[in-house]
Amino acid sequence: MPFAAAQIGLGFRNEIAPRNGLLRVREFTMAEIEHFVHPQRKQHPKFRWVRDKELVLFPADAQLGTGRTVVMTVGQAVEAGVVNNETLAYFMARTQLFLEAIGVDPKRMRFRQHLRTEMSHYAADCWDMEIQSSYGWVECVGHADRSCYDLTQHAAKTGVALVASERLAQPIQVERVVAEANKKLLGPAFKTQQKAVLAAIEALDESQVLALRDALAASGRAVVGDGFELTAEMVAFKSEKKTVVEQKYTPSVIEPSFGIGRILYSLLEHAFSQRSADEQRCVMAFRPRVAPIKVGLFRLVNHAPFDVVVEELRQSLALADVAVRVDSSSGSVGRRYARADELGIPFGVTVDFQTLVDQSVTLRERDSMAQVRLPLSALLPTLTALVTERVTWETVSKRFMVVKVSEADDDEDSAAASAGASANAGANAAADNAATTLEVTPRAAFSRPAPTSTR
Repeated sequence: MPFAAAQIGLGFRNEIAPRNGLLRVREFTMAEIEHFVHPQRKQHPKFRWVRDKELVLFPADAQLGTGRTVVMTVGQAVEAGVVNNETLAYFMARTQLFLEAIGVDPKRMRFRQHLRTEMSHYAADCWDMEIQSSYGWVECVGHADRSCYDLTQHAAKTGVALVASERLAQPIQVERVVAEANKKLLGPAFKTQQKAVLAAIEALDESQVLALRDALAASGRAVVGDGFELTAEMVAFKSEKKTVVEQKYTPSVIEPSFGIGRILYSLLEHAFSQRSADEQRCVMAFRPRVAPIKVGLFRLVNHAPFDVVVEELRQSLALADVAVRVDSSSGSVGRRYARADELGIPFGVTVDFQTLVDQSVTLRERDSMAQVRLPLSALLPTLTALVTERVTWETVSKRFMVVKVSEADDDEDSAAASAGASANAGANAAADNAATTLEVTPRAAFSRPAPTSTR
């Protein structure tokens, strides 16, 4: 101990009239962790890693009183007794970190504690991770300390003792009261059920043996197992000393249970937004690590030399396990940027005329629509670092030349962002190299080698 098992699969609900869209359906995907611990020792060895993580908590007393949530660290919640134990609090903190990592808005997450009227009778504590969406606050992950109930019920129904064994550092001498059945009386009284009665008596722990002794002494009759009634003559009690080298106990279980469909729905809703300058332009702001497509590849115009560069980039990104989508459709690059934003593609690479001159491309970030100009040799390591979130866009923008493109330019079909990048780069090149000239057309702006004099 501790011992844990995780599983994912389908759950089913006997729903007469499904409602709330995708949030309450008859068949849904669930993921669960069954974390077994000693019932008197529920500390977690990794708790120190998360004890300073702040959570928004909605305790039971606040629900019945002020109606306000409280913000406190995980460590403070355990010390104050708001959360029952370290292991339960550890999984609550890890759930919060997981949801933040995949892109759920932390400002729209809270943990609500079950009221005593809704908590299972056997539960020591229970908290739901609720995520706010257009449906209101929706339970997406449940965290329950189910005590020893699950294993004791399985053991009772199957007749198999589901206990854990812990070897003691030093053997100890213990004195205990044991119950011995009088088989001569049990046989005629219970006949074919004699074995079941014997098993029920042998399965009694010391506290149950003492309770049985007291009941027989008081009334002369007592019930064990599945309703087997014993008389005082059928059981004898005696004290015995025993050397104990191990301790057996029924573990408690801490159970985080994830509703995958609800989490996915909340993620999609939190990621959706519209550009402030144009409500028709929709954006799915997926975190790079969870975006299905990481990079979009674009050509400035349909120009044959661009195809070679685009294909080489596509192959290199695919070999690096970076999911890429090439958009070579007609229309301005601004429209293609908009389509990529709707798909949630976090980064875009545009090949333009400047690429053929100096082997550089523009790299665009979806959320800010900011762009940088960087050499092809630096593109692959930069993108792999960005999509795995090992570096931030801010770091990249400090390393490479930032292209000044207004949001209006990115929205307008007539002014492609990558063309603006080429113009900026071409202006710098023209200042440093007299053999380069900047040309501006109604469709794009780019630099190319200046015509040589024939004189």
